[in-house]
This record gives sequence, structure tokens and C-alpha cells, in this order.
Amino acid sequence: MLKTKKLPLPSLTQNKSTFKLYYIVKFIFIFLFIGCFTFLFSCKNNTTNKNNATSEIPVVTTEISLPIQIDSSAYFDSLYAPLAFKIDTFFKKRFHEKTFNGTILYAKNNHLVLKKAYGFSSLDTKDSLTTASTFQLASASKPFTAIATLMLVEQGKLKLSDSVQQYIPSFPYQGITIEQLLSHRSGLSQYTYFCDAPDSIWPDKHKTITNEDVISIMADIVPIINYTPNTRFNYCNTNYLLLASIIEKVTNENFEEHLKKVIFTPLEMNHTVVYNRENKSDLINPVTAYNGAFNSFQDIYLNGVVGDKGVYSSVEDLFKFYEGLRNEKLISNKMLKLATTPKSKAKKNGKNYGYGFRLLRRENGNYIVFHTGWWKGFRTYFIMNNDFNELAVVLTNLKRGPFLSVKTLLELEE
Repeated sequence: MLKTKKLPLPSLTQNKSTFKLYYIVKFIFIFLFIGCFTFLFSCKNNTTNKNNATSEIPVVTTEISLPIQIDSSAYFDSLYAPLAFKIDTFFKKRFHEKTFNGTILYAKNNHLVLKKAYGFSSLDTKDSLTTASTFQLASASKPFTAIATLMLVEQGKLKLSDSVQQYIPSFPYQGITIEQLLSHRSGLSQYTYFCDAPDSIWPDKHKTITNEDVISIMADIVPIINYTPNTRFNYCNTNYLLLASIIEKVTNENFEEHLKKVIFTPLEMNHTVVYNRENKSDLINPVTAYNGAFNSFQDIYLNGVVGDKGVYSSVEDLFKFYEGLRNEKLISNKMLKLATTPKSKAKKNGKNYGYGFRLLRRENGNYIVFHTGWWKGFRTYFIMNNDFNELAVVLTNLKRGPFLSVKTLLELEE
């Protein structure tokens, strides 16, 4: 049994305030003692009641919503605000100097840093650009062709070691493989040269030329091989039109529809279209491209060839493509690693090539994974680090001023 120590009673000689204090302290002490005893008794009683009632009364759980939610988006917006300001300042300066007209999107650690448009989709109508405006990606279309090819490899529908002649019997060269096309090690000539001149090759320059037309021309005239296959890197657009045609042979679908089916639709890239000069009405929010004198470019006959170029897309859709790559929605991480591994001897500037991606070695030994493109007024920059947690997308419809440095563009968010 608990014992309490009896407090001494103040003497009558003490003043009245001391006498009052004595009774206040005594009351508090007694109150605390009774409270503690009641609490201990109730805990014991509750435990007994729970044990007896568990088998009789069902336990009901309720989900309680916390009154305070942590806004992680607001946190990251604040965290990356200085980066957004730096990036915006960089492009604002060039826009005011009339050397940049386009859209940008920067992302870091799975968070959007900045998405913005500068200028006009048409200088004639003065319609403003938006981040949903679509640009001809030019050679930055090649990653899509490469990924579609590698998806078929993972599905077992073709092999990297397969020869081109397995799928295109009229192809006039022996020993050139799918892998050599992907890595630009085929040694082939540029179709943009041997189809364009002499005029007898394709006399009517108003008539659209297609992939099948180019393949037929190659079979007829057998253009000279620049290098022995698989001996060195030689960037060549012909490689990627051949890949697009091989995809058509394997899937029995036209290239435009196949990319829509396996990449654009699954990733909800709703503004992205493969343009072949015959489907202009399919383009969504397309912009007009201009030269340095602010004159628009014509839609030339070579735009009928796809695989090496032809994809129209927006910065918003390219962010979705990036997310699809890093989250294994298209190919496995193992295959992506293979695609972004150098396949040739590096150039003196540290540049190399994988399967559909250019590579630039950094001072720390890591790589910038990217592809650029330029074609008739369009310039494209699609840039990632090799950890795939940084992204820079820059699209412009103005061929004016120097090309932007890939390294500089990515380092804007560091």
C-alpha cells in the first residue's frame, strides 16, 4: 500500500499567505495521487475487458486523414527555383538577341524544373508558341527508330547480328548487320547525296521520295561504300531509313503506324506524329521553320523518307518519352544500358555513339546521352545524363546564330 508523507502544519505565528500556500500544495499533491491511482486501475480494467471481448465484438478500423499534407511539389519548386531562373535567363537573352525562338523543358530528379516557350510558331501570323507546339525533330528522330528496333530484339523477332539482306533481299551489300546500322558502322553512303545528284536519279524534285524508292535506287546504282563495314564510325542517315524499312518488314505495319502503336500511344505522346510529306493533316500544332533571314523553308521531296528524321513532337511529349525510357516502359534497363554504351573509338572531343544515341564523355568519366538534329530550319537537342535523372529538351524553329553546346545546356541545371 502506498504511503503519503504528512506535510507539517504551519504554525499560527506564520503569516496568512504562508498558511494559504500550505493548503494549496496539499490539495495539488492529493489530486495527483488520486489521479495516478485511477489511471492505473482503469488501464488494468481496460486490458481485462479487451481480452474478454475480442472473440465477441468485431474490430473496426477507420482511416484517419491527417489534417496537414506536405506539399512535396512546392518544396521542389522552391528548391529548384534558382536553377529555373538561371535557365530562363539563358534563353531569354538569346530570344532578345533574336538567335533563339522555341520551347524548352528541364527536369531533374523526376521533378520538372522549367517548361517554357519563347517566341512564335509562325513569324507570319505571330501565333505564339506553347510547350505543346510540335517541331520536326530531324535526326533526334533516330532514338525512336532505335528503340522500336530494340523492342523487336527483346521480343525475339530479330537479332542484332541479322543481315540487312534477310529482310531486304534487293539490298546490294553483303555482311551489313542490324547492329552496324544502329551504331553507324555500316560504311554506307548518304542517301541525301546519291538521290539528289545527278538529277537523272530523281528527276522530279517536287515528287515525294520514299524509303522504298531509296532502296530501289540503291539496288539499281549500287552507291559506293565509304568504308569497309564494321571498321569505323561513320554517321549516315541511310542506316536509319533501312532500319525503318526493316521494322515494316518484321511487323507487317507501316513505320508511322508502328511507332504510334508501340511508343506514342502507350506513353500518351498525343501530339507526336511521324511525318512523311503525305500526312500533313495529321500533324498537331506544327510550327513553321525559318532561316537566318527569317524566311520560311520549303517542304522538300526528301521529307518523304522516314526513320532518320520525320518525327514531329513537343517538349511535353519528349518528357514522356524520357520517362518511358527510365521506367522500362519500352525496353529493359539492361537493353537501355547496351544502347547507351559506346560502340566505336571515341573522337578527340570525347564524342561517341551507341544505338540511336550520341554519347559525350565528361571529365568525371560519366556520359551525356543525347541526340541533336538539324533540318531545314529546325534544331533539336534531347539531352540526358547517363543516370537518367537529368533532362534538357530544347526545340527551335529558327536557324540563326551558333549551335548550342550540349554540355552547356545540360550543365544549366547543375
